[in-house]
Amino acid sequence: MNLLNAFKNAIPMDEYLETMDDQRKVHELHYKKAEIMGELPAFSGLKILVITEPWCGDSSTILPVLIKMFEAKDAEIKVALRDENPELIDQFLTNGGRAIPIILVLDASGELIMKFGPRPKKIQAIFEEHRQAIADGKIEKKEVMLKIRNFYSKDRGKIVSEEFINALKRSFNTAK
Repeated sequence: MNLLNAFKNAIPMDEYLETMDDQRKVHELHYKKAEIMGELPAFSGLKILVITEPWCGDSSTILPVLIKMFEAKDAEIKVALRDENPELIDQFLTNGGRAIPIILVLDASGELIMKFGPRPKKIQAIFEEHRQAIADGKIEKKEVMLKIRNFYSKDRGKIVSEEFINALKRSFNTAK
């Protein structure tokens, strides 16, 4: 699938935010609290395509940080709904699954610069640490998700912004 076409057909961020129900309050809270760690590298005309769904808890904490990072920058953020775009998400599976959010950073011509997601590595490690216990029925998945939400809440977007910015800098350096 052509990523530039996917971006053109995606939902502008302000329209996407209007589709959110309960998660909108979580999104707004994380936006207010977000602390950006690091400086974005110099760029122009970036296109940020986020594959997600409004119910996604990770998205409600990652997207506000992403929006704050790119405020007043020469970049446009759009959303492609995962369930309406299986051919798109299937290009970016995580361990064979359609995990979200997946953030695709495209240059002005639509070439993929970087993929980020579904979670920062440090937060994914919390889930991985409990994966077997979930499978064995020793702990419920919702308990692990609560630990992840608590981490996100206390962290205030620092790990998201730091990991994203560092990955983007590495991608820019590799492209040169």
